[in-house]
Amino acid sequence: MTSSSSATLPASAHAISGACGGALATFIFYPLEIIRVEIQAQINKTKADGTSDECEVISNGNNDHSVNKLSRTESDLECFIRLYKKQALYRGASSMVTTMLISSFITFYVLEVTRKRLSLLKQGTHNYHQRQRSVRQIQQLRNHLKFLEYILPKSKMGTSLLASTLTGIINVFLTTPLWNGTRRIMESDVSSSPITKKSPPKQPSLWRMMHHIAIDEGVLQLWHGTWSSLLLVSNPAIQYFIYEQMRVWVLGIKNDRHHRRQLAHGNRNDGHKVLQLTASEAFVFGAIAKTVATIVTYPLQLAQALIRMRKNEVKLLAAVPTEKQDERQLNLKEYNGIMDCLYQQYCHGGFSSLFTGMNAKMIQTVGQAAFTFLTYEEILKLVGKIIQS
Repeated sequence: MTSSSSATLPASAHAISGACGGALATFIFYPLEIIRVEIQAQINKTKADGTSDECEVISNGNNDHSVNKLSRTESDLECFIRLYKKQALYRGASSMVTTMLISSFITFYVLEVTRKRLSLLKQGTHNYHQRQRSVRQIQQLRNHLKFLEYILPKSKMGTSLLASTLTGIINVFLTTPLWNGTRRIMESDVSSSPITKKSPPKQPSLWRMMHHIAIDEGVLQLWHGTWSSLLLVSNPAIQYFIYEQMRVWVLGIKNDRHHRRQLAHGNRNDGHKVLQLTASEAFVFGAIAKTVATIVTYPLQLAQALIRMRKNEVKLLAAVPTEKQDERQLNLKEYNGIMDCLYQQYCHGGFSSLFTGMNAKMIQTVGQAAFTFLTYEEILKLVGKIIQS
């Protein structure tokens, strides 16, 4: 995160701090994720048994819940107690933590580098590009820079938002194979370990799962769902943008106070001190940023989940004889894109239906994001002290 107080720190320091924060937060909040996957597996099994026509589905974006009238599923608390007794609350956590570690490292590194590069381009500071280049290369570079002057945002806020968006796009393309492998591991663990006392089989590693997907289904299958994920790039873009704006604002106030205090004491040479957010400030700012990002982008997350669920339901009904299907099942069709899904959702339940289940989603994502930024700032402080010592 580029600011006046941390601009001297290299991008690798931000990447290491963000990666450690993201991995630790993922590990702490992992039980909530495994509970969600377990309950969703029970719902899918109920549908596969042919009772989907009696199932009322309520989706909350990435967390999909159902209330089945014929075959009761566990509550979150019941699922937690069962997994705790089986010592399975952290089953498959290694792949999830590894993926988040890599994803967070890429995010914070690319975000910091992109912001610095955009800032330098905007200010016309291009000396770092001119290292023993030929006259032709320099002229080509200048032509590119002239073009960038027209497309780059004119404000610092616009530059920050552009950097966050570019970071999200790069992160999606680089980490989608990791997330697909992690999702397969979690789903395979759940499907092979139903609500019984049998111990689950040995889990495949993340890299072995990715290798199996590439060999059995093709390399391109590793990037399955990339386009739908790109639609949700707005979520982390808004999150990092809001966090950065609050961070810069508060650190600016701190720097002004620190400078005035030094002048009042007659000390004019203490201008190299690196100020950072406190743990409580980082936690609160992270929570606020994620809350706003989730509220703004939640309808897109909900539509993505509903489209996926409708597609699976239509696929299941394709295997059921026509004479055994009721009128609703016979007329059931897949959504024609996100706008069609949101429109039907709005027609059936009004504006509030576009935010169905958002409260449950907030508990996990906001808490995890807040803890990530808290850890990030604390580790960044430590790294800054080490570098300056």
